[in-house]
Amino acid sequence: MVLHTRMAVWLSSIGDGHGKPVGAFNIMEPVSFMSEDHNRPSIVYVLWILVAFQAVSGITGGLFMLVDPTGQSLNIPGIFLMGTPFDNFFVPGLLLVVFLGIFPTISLLGLLRIKWRWPQVLNIYSHIHWGWTYTLYAAIVLILWMDIQVYIIGYWHFIQTFNALTGVVILVITLMPQVVNYYRTGERGGFTLD
Repeated sequence: MVLHTRMAVWLSSIGDGHGKPVGAFNIMEPVSFMSEDHNRPSIVYVLWILVAFQAVSGITGGLFMLVDPTGQSLNIPGIFLMGTPFDNFFVPGLLLVVFLGIFPTISLLGLLRIKWRWPQVLNIYSHIHWGWTYTLYAAIVLILWMDIQVYIIGYWHFIQTFNALTGVVILVITLMPQVVNYYRTGERGGFTLD
C-alpha cells in the first residue's frame, strides 16, 4: 500500500510533456482509452497480426521447452547448452514464455485498447498509449533475444533469421508515423490519466 501511494505521488509529479501534470491515479482501476477510430491505418492491422504471431510462437516454443527440457521435441541439440549457465532448456523456456510470449500478449491487448491502468507505470512515453510502448519494448526484446542466442550458440537454423526479422519488422511498423499518431493520446480523443 505504501509503495502504491508513493507510486501515485511520483506519477502525479510527472508532466505529460506539455507542462500539464498527468495526475495521480489508481493503477488497478480501468482507464478510459482512445475512442474507436474508423480511420485506423491498415498498417495497424499488420502490426496486430505480427505481435499476435510473436506471442503465440513465444508461448508455444516456451511451453515445449518447459514440458520437454531436453529440447528433443523441438529438435534442439543439447550441445547448444554448452557454454551457457543452463543444464537443460527449462529456464530458457520459462524466459521465452514470459518475455516473448506473455509480454507480447500484454502488448497486443494494449494495441487492441484493453482498459487497464497498471501498464501505464512502465510507459516511458506519457503521450502515447501504453500498448504502443509495450510493443516497442517487445520488438527490442525479440531482437536482443535473437542476437544473444546467436552469440551464445551460433547460427544453426533459419528460424533465428526469421524471428530476428520479425522483431525488426515489428519495430519498424511500430515507429511508422501513422502508427505513432494513431496511438498518440491527449487532445485527439486519446485517454488521459487525470
